[in-house]
Amino acid sequence: MPIKVRCKECNTSFSVKDEAEGKRVRCKECGAPVKVTAAKQSKKRSRSSKPADTDDFLATLDIDKLEDKAAKICPRCGQDVDEDDVECSHCGVDLSTGRMSEATRRKRKRKGPAVEEFYSKSWGDAFTFLKNHKGLAVKTFFYSFIASTLFFCAVFMMMWCHRTPPRAFWGFIAFVSIMAIPGWIWFIQTEVVRYALQKKDKLKRINFDFFLCSALGMKFIFWVVLFSLPAEAILGTLGYYFISNDSIPVGVILIAAGFIPTFLMFPLAMPHMTMVDSTPGWLIHKLGKIFLNLAKPAIFWCFVFVVTSLPVIGCLAAIGAVYGNGLNDFFSNVQYNSAIARDNGAKEYAEENKIKGFEEGPFVGKTPAEIDASILIAPSILWALACLFYAPSLIYNARVNGLLALHCKPDLGLITKLSETKYVSKADSQKNGAGPTPAQLAIYGVLGGIGVWLFSFVIIMAFASVAVAINMNLLIFALGLAAILFTPPLIAAVCWIMTLIELGKKDGAAKCVLGVFFAPYAYGKGWGYIKENKQMGKVMLVWTLIISYYVYAVAINFIFNQPLPGSERPENAPAEPPPPAAAGAEDPAMEGGPADPAMEAEPAEPATP
Repeated sequence: MPIKVRCKECNTSFSVKDEAEGKRVRCKECGAPVKVTAAKQSKKRSRSSKPADTDDFLATLDIDKLEDKAAKICPRCGQDVDEDDVECSHCGVDLSTGRMSEATRRKRKRKGPAVEEFYSKSWGDAFTFLKNHKGLAVKTFFYSFIASTLFFCAVFMMMWCHRTPPRAFWGFIAFVSIMAIPGWIWFIQTEVVRYALQKKDKLKRINFDFFLCSALGMKFIFWVVLFSLPAEAILGTLGYYFISNDSIPVGVILIAAGFIPTFLMFPLAMPHMTMVDSTPGWLIHKLGKIFLNLAKPAIFWCFVFVVTSLPVIGCLAAIGAVYGNGLNDFFSNVQYNSAIARDNGAKEYAEENKIKGFEEGPFVGKTPAEIDASILIAPSILWALACLFYAPSLIYNARVNGLLALHCKPDLGLITKLSETKYVSKADSQKNGAGPTPAQLAIYGVLGGIGVWLFSFVIIMAFASVAVAINMNLLIFALGLAAILFTPPLIAAVCWIMTLIELGKKDGAAKCVLGVFFAPYAYGKGWGYIKENKQMGKVMLVWTLIISYYVYAVAINFIFNQPLPGSERPENAPAEPPPPAAAGAEDPAMEGGPADPAMEAEPAEPATP
């Protein structure tokens, strides 16, 4: 006899065979599982009988017969569960114990999607996002191609002109133009990540602001320099040393390796840059701790970036490998002709104004080199293709970065709200004794000045040791590196004084004096103040770079005092002959052009009487 059942999901009634009694069948309408129970025959109530009293009905009611013992429910929330279920899909408790497992507790505590879903979901989701934003990819191609074209033209004009005002103008145009490209990358990354954190799949209309992107480009470059500085202080300096000794591949590999930590931390820094407080995204030590917990998703993003950027890398590699020498000769000839025009112009000006004692430049009367612009055709096409491939790759990788931020949000430590600042009047602060007194500030200022003087003396001694151990070219490179660290010098002074003020307030004047003459003590105490004072975090970031630089200077001094294998020379060995290029510059047979125009672009030093 067929059994009639009703689906609880769609309320559809249908009949099944009696063989299905006690089993689960699929609803013919919605496909939901339905438990098949035996039909119960109800006795017909006699019309002549009187209605039973309510109390008698409840007294005679057999609850055990009404209970559906075949159904399985969750002991915590009472939801229906399947017989094969181990955990409740609604509340997550273990059906056998009635308690939630530790793994399920951690998963539900995240209040977001699991990290494991990021690896499988990102490929298809990012591709769908790219298809829905094809217009943004087209805009990215045109913006990057126009900005880069303007940059190359400005660089050409800067080399072509030989007077300082136009060279400065074209140099400014080149700088602003090239900064628009990394600025657009920063802007797209932060916008896509922001919308992903809001669980939105469609971006609003995004307009291109040239000067805003140039400003963001400088911000991007500063972030890269800040995060690459510790590694590049060692690897970059060694790379420069190997390049200067004609070991170009080794030097390039060392310099590129110095950017690997920055590349790995980039996808973790972008979510912080979208928050109201982006401080953790600028602090290496904080972002480094986050990277230790999220190394796998960060490396996965880098892998996706490299895979999607292979066409771009191929175009750029083809430009360098096939047309690198031709482009170098082209721009060297442009610089050479500019040097000739500069010296000839200086000579004409001296003759017109009858300047006595004028010394002619080394390029007066020389024949300009012939410039073949056809060498630019093929690299320009490859560069256009690189921009074409780079545009969709940028949108795709930005979406993957947004998904990373969404799935790893609980582990990123994002600061979504700013703490309220309670303002206290000056009278109340003085009454409560908050803050140092003017006399204490004066003492701290004097001690800070002494500390800054000692600090500067150490820097000078470090430079002197490097100069003696190496050569002037490397010294210039070290000075440029130090300029990044210590420009402006007021930053170092302010950081030092702030650390001493904290020492004086918390540990007394004696510890403050100790911090002046023993910088590692102040450095270590400053790290202890970071938890209570966020401003000290920024201060200690600067101190991290400064103290690290001292270690790097000592290491560089030791490394460069060791000669390379095979480079030892006997004590009585004759001096090396001058390079042939310098000798060829004075040869009349070389009048048509220099052996190396880039080497002769600068005027000769004036003769000493």
